Amino acid sequence: MLKIAHYFLHLSVVTLLVLFGLKPYTYAQSASPKKPTVARKAPAAPNRSNAPTVRSIDIQGLKKIGKDAVLNKLVSQVGRPFSEDSVEKDIQALFLMNFFVQIEVSRDSVAGGVALTYKIIEKPTVAEIVFEGNSEMKADELLTQSGLRQFEVVNHTKIQEAVTKLLKAYEDKGYYLVKISPVIEDVQKNETVRVKFLITESDKVKVKKITFIGNNKLKDSTLKNDPRFFTKEAGFFSFMSSSGSYKQEAFDNDIQVLRFLYWNQGYLQVKIDRPLITVTPDKKSIYVTYHIDEGDQYSVGEVDFAGDLLFSKSELYQSTRIKDNGIFSVEVMRRDITELQAKYGDLGYAFTNVIPRYNFHEKDKKVDLVFEFEKGEKVYFGDIIVTGNTKTRDKVIRRELKIEEGELYNETRKRISLENVQRLGFFEEVNFKTSTPPDRPNVLNIEIVVKERNTGQIQLTAAYGSVQGFTLGGSIIQNNFRGLGQSLEARVDASKYRQDYKIGITDPYFRDSTWSAGFDAFYIENKERITYDVRKFGGNVRFGHTVFGDYTRAYLRYKLDKTDLFANQYTDPLIFPLETAQGITSSATATLEYDTRNDRMFPSKGIFTDVSYERAGLGGDLRYQEFSARFRFFVNPFWDVVWRNNISYADLQPLEPGGTIPFSELFQMGGPYTLRGYGSGTVGRRVYSQKRYDDYGTPGNIFYSPGMSEEDRRRNSNLIVGGSKQILLQSELQFPLIKEAGLSGVLFYDMGQANDTIDTSALLSDVGMGFRWMSPLGLLRFEWGWPLKTDDYNTNEVNFEFSIGPPF
Repeated sequence: MLKIAHYFLHLSVVTLLVLFGLKPYTYAQSASPKKPTVARKAPAAPNRSNAPTVRSIDIQGLKKIGKDAVLNKLVSQVGRPFSEDSVEKDIQALFLMNFFVQIEVSRDSVAGGVALTYKIIEKPTVAEIVFEGNSEMKADELLTQSGLRQFEVVNHTKIQEAVTKLLKAYEDKGYYLVKISPVIEDVQKNETVRVKFLITESDKVKVKKITFIGNNKLKDSTLKNDPRFFTKEAGFFSFMSSSGSYKQEAFDNDIQVLRFLYWNQGYLQVKIDRPLITVTPDKKSIYVTYHIDEGDQYSVGEVDFAGDLLFSKSELYQSTRIKDNGIFSVEVMRRDITELQAKYGDLGYAFTNVIPRYNFHEKDKKVDLVFEFEKGEKVYFGDIIVTGNTKTRDKVIRRELKIEEGELYNETRKRISLENVQRLGFFEEVNFKTSTPPDRPNVLNIEIVVKERNTGQIQLTAAYGSVQGFTLGGSIIQNNFRGLGQSLEARVDASKYRQDYKIGITDPYFRDSTWSAGFDAFYIENKERITYDVRKFGGNVRFGHTVFGDYTRAYLRYKLDKTDLFANQYTDPLIFPLETAQGITSSATATLEYDTRNDRMFPSKGIFTDVSYERAGLGGDLRYQEFSARFRFFVNPFWDVVWRNNISYADLQPLEPGGTIPFSELFQMGGPYTLRGYGSGTVGRRVYSQKRYDDYGTPGNIFYSPGMSEEDRRRNSNLIVGGSKQILLQSELQFPLIKEAGLSGVLFYDMGQANDTIDTSALLSDVGMGFRWMSPLGLLRFEWGWPLKTDDYNTNEVNFEFSIGPPF
């Protein structure tokens, strides 16, 4: 077994002799650990005018490398004069090929000149790469990280580089004290070898505590809780994430983050030394200490503009915020620079430089700022290509662009194009990478780089019960069906007492036009209700188009369905007159929608609002009308925290004065999408049922409760029917728990009611908490709600809800 260090040192010495032109007494160059071949000292080369001619060159010992490849590297050539210098250059060139471990050159006199023989021993090839001692990383992962491949020629430099890469891979996982020793073992002497990495793993090093010394103005929590500050203290969930991991190279980034935080507060002369790292005796934890000299705080002095001014100073001044900020902030200044560059970019000057010039006034602790412009030349859009879209078709992305190849550069339209692609909700990341061809400096090519996200939700259910029998169900929601940006929803729920089938699809650019189109078809048969049985089937078609700009759309939907209601032994005909709520419904709905959300699936910024009017009575049996409105806004106040809000209102009315509203259309609330502190369908108008009261006292009836008090008997005889009006307010704060695992927490507040009249004093409300996991099946929600205000029919006990998909 031969250590790499032995191979590498011996070969390096020989190579250096050749590279520096040292002339050994023999042409034999050996990197083998065996005793080198001793050859006769060659006579001094004669003068070039008397030098013999090279008559032949013979290459011996080649097995894997082609003879022509070697001959092409030689300075010595048949028919040319022989010289020792040429032979030494031959040896140098051959060693630099990195394929050979030993080279011997011999010269024999022949008629008319000399014959040269190159005896070569090739480096062995790598037959096997193995890892010993690894338990935290799999061998396949280590092999990928190493960059080595089987059947390659042994390359000692690459093996040392592989050690560096493997150490880096361990470090990225928090194992910073790992030791790796490479060993080369002969498999077939001088032919093949085994490269073995002997790994000594240590426990994962965790950051126990981060300490700041000298920070009088900014709190510890402000510094180390900034999301850009990579190094975090180990916590309860550290085993599931990178929290608490120790990475040496991360400290340079963290120092810049700390400086940036101080610069944003006007401490422009802050000094932060490299952190002091202290390792615990067991080498499992470290303590990180930063020493900070904050310096003085500076405010903004005079603000001016200079250079290539294409706008008046007053107009430029309106585009900046640094003066109004009072305290000098680098972040505010950078945003101002971006805004100023965008103004020039809209005129085609894509490469405008805005250079900030500072003038410090130490006495007043103020900084004068001058924005100096270098506008450069006008630029035109070149090639626009899309990469990373393994599923989504190019046209789905391109149709969102507001820029075209060959037109004058426009920064605002480029930014809107980026936002439009992000708004689709199909991608985790969207980046516009720009480049300029060397021969066309006034052309800007754009590469749209996207990273696909899971846009579908799949749910499968199966159960068995003595009453309902075997239940099989499932649903699929795909927001990017076939990669064409289409939305597909399919649902199947089949059991002894319930049949529920639905399929629907929407194309936002129907037949590549600016119209959207879609349809739904469904069939429902439900015998699980205590009050009555239902069978309903039908469908709808819908169309939409943009109006009043890119963010507003108008939709028109036509729905046709048939409802059949069946009485059972528990139906109270006085409360549920079935004949008034069954038959054919033929309705049309008009909707006006405004949407500026930055992501339609998981928004963190923007507004969504719509108003709708549905009129049922275009033929058919059921006649009513519904007005509804929704207003939702999303705010990203800081870091990855999202504040989400939803306000909605709906009002059902009969189509004619004195008409009736089908009780099956009335609103009921409670559950994961309305009032989360109340059970599903437990909030709404209730009506007293004499039949239910009698059922409680009838032996043999499923409601028979001989021990129930008179008060409870009367209260429970008030059956929920629902209201013709509904109002709902929801507000929640979502924050990351383990970002790498897609786990986030949520705090929420809900308030609402469903009744025939809305009394603000009678609104029910709840608060709650939960967590959400972005799983391969979609967004899984686990939420607990506590009622703040109850009525006579709901308790103040905690309500747990599990659901898939966002609440709104």
